[in-house]
Amino acid sequence: MAVKILPNQIENIQQLEAVVAGPDDANRLVIINGQFECYLQAFSQGPNYISQKEIFTVLIGPVFTKKQFVQANATASLTKTGFQTTAGAAGSMSNSGWQILGVDADWDDESGQVELRIEAQVNVFGSQNQASILGFGFHVTILAAVAAA
Repeated sequence: MAVKILPNQIENIQQLEAVVAGPDDANRLVIINGQFECYLQAFSQGPNYISQKEIFTVLIGPVFTKKQFVQANATASLTKTGFQTTAGAAGSMSNSGWQILGVDADWDDESGQVELRIEAQVNVFGSQNQASILGFGFHVTILAAVAAA
């Protein structure tokens, strides 16, 4: 089950709306940038490879009907990461990795907003090592067909 991020947890949100002449009668372009904190951690107690994966979701932007929504796309980046290790025996190996596995933005039929979904993974190898993802930045573009006011 995905971790739901509440809209009030979004930091540094910036939203721009422009009138455009787009495909499928689209006439509004909404661009949203922001970031949020999260917590995804992998911890290895022994000389093992440990991987943890999670999906984070957040509802953003204005409310649209299904007919008004044309399409959306998104990108994401890591904004906060962490790594901790306890010194092991001489010659012991350790490594860690942080990955964004997928990013998607699509209309949510329950709220009428766009749901941003970020799937991420942390990996750690070696005794007493810990790797964390602590935040994401995102950019979402929404194309909509809205009746003129």
